[in-house]
Amino acid sequence: MSILSALSERVPGRAFGPGSPEYDAGRTVFAGVGEPEAVVRPTTADELALAVRTAVAQGRPIAVRSGGHGSMPATEGLVVDLAEFDSVTVGEGGLVSIGAGARWGDVAAALAPHGLGISSGDTLDVGVGGLAVGGGIGWLVRTHGLTVDLIREVEVVTAAGAVVSANAETHPDLFWGIRGGGGNFGIVTRFLVQAAPVEGLVGGHVQFDRSDVGAVLRAWRDVTLASPDELNSTLMVMPPFGPEMPGGPQLGVALLGTEQELRDLLAPILALPSVTEVSLGPIAYGDLLEAAPPGKPPFRFVGGNGFAPELSDELLAAVERVLDGPIPTMVLLRALGGAYARVAPDATPIAHRDAQALVMVNGVLPAEATDDEAEHALLDLTAPLDHTVGRYANFTQEFGDDVTAMIYPPATLERLRRVKRQFDPGDVFRAAHHIAP
Repeated sequence: MSILSALSERVPGRAFGPGSPEYDAGRTVFAGVGEPEAVVRPTTADELALAVRTAVAQGRPIAVRSGGHGSMPATEGLVVDLAEFDSVTVGEGGLVSIGAGARWGDVAAALAPHGLGISSGDTLDVGVGGLAVGGGIGWLVRTHGLTVDLIREVEVVTAAGAVVSANAETHPDLFWGIRGGGGNFGIVTRFLVQAAPVEGLVGGHVQFDRSDVGAVLRAWRDVTLASPDELNSTLMVMPPFGPEMPGGPQLGVALLGTEQELRDLLAPILALPSVTEVSLGPIAYGDLLEAAPPGKPPFRFVGGNGFAPELSDELLAAVERVLDGPIPTMVLLRALGGAYARVAPDATPIAHRDAQALVMVNGVLPAEATDDEAEHALLDLTAPLDHTVGRYANFTQEFGDDVTAMIYPPATLERLRRVKRQFDPGDVFRAAHHIAP
């Protein structure tokens, strides 16, 4: 019996095959369109558990789709589409129940009337499930920490097809592993997350020309290291894409405070002669999130990311060199520290808590660039990453055991493998950054 036929018997009305709108929606992700044998769109955790038990009994691989933003297209087996798990309910004390299929834009909209926010992704369309099990470095990371730091409980369907709640007291090892170990241990259907007040948020953007990128980098570094936890920022340097898009540094900021306080903190940056535009003022948390670009970009990215223990002069000089190199290059520097650094390295699988920033470097190649050309280009781009450690899983598009070993330090990875052996010894869930039992 095919997986589609078996699922149609076990969860009638919730399993879909080729030719149906639900199948097409479930197999389509940001990175492309897959060809799974079936798509199941359960409405309850019990239905999902039945689907998991059915797929396991047939030995079929399982892929999970929440928002589809970071998923890879499934080429076989079953896709679990969490689209029906999209509820957002605000409870007492700012505890928020969020379905794993919700999108962060929906979460921000639901929290807005309550004056609350949650560290999340940068875009409206990113699914809660994938981002929340991978880390969640969002706009409030210095003020309130990662998304995983704010999770208080999860509802999970395990490889055995059981529905369990995991928190600090019940199944604490599973709770620890899910908050940063990705989808390796089960399928999360619901998160209970502690939101925080975001009333009085100010922010916006500062843009610069390319006349003195080094000065911008150093000024941002100095301001970041001297600023209170309430200031959050990301500095991105874009390559030129023609006369209408000349490129250059772009600074995004958010502060729980007043506009005057923000301008005072940013004064050394705002005084730079390369500033071309300043747009700062009161802002709603949801307005910080942007729409994701539709579909795959018409070029190929090659690069990587890492956690910078120190925003040293050597690191910034290396950034300048790659920006001046022959390959059009985008660099992103996201300020860490603050609440992010006050979490113990072993409290979650996100272990690099002493980092001052996350650094991401991407060279922009033509879409038709070969793997050999991409590998050669990478040699010219890695200098800034030589000053970093580890990798952030949600921004890492390379896969394999060697990449997983870069994401997690040895002690963290061994602990994750112990959790895997306990809850998924048969290796049913093979997340993109796979942790083998």
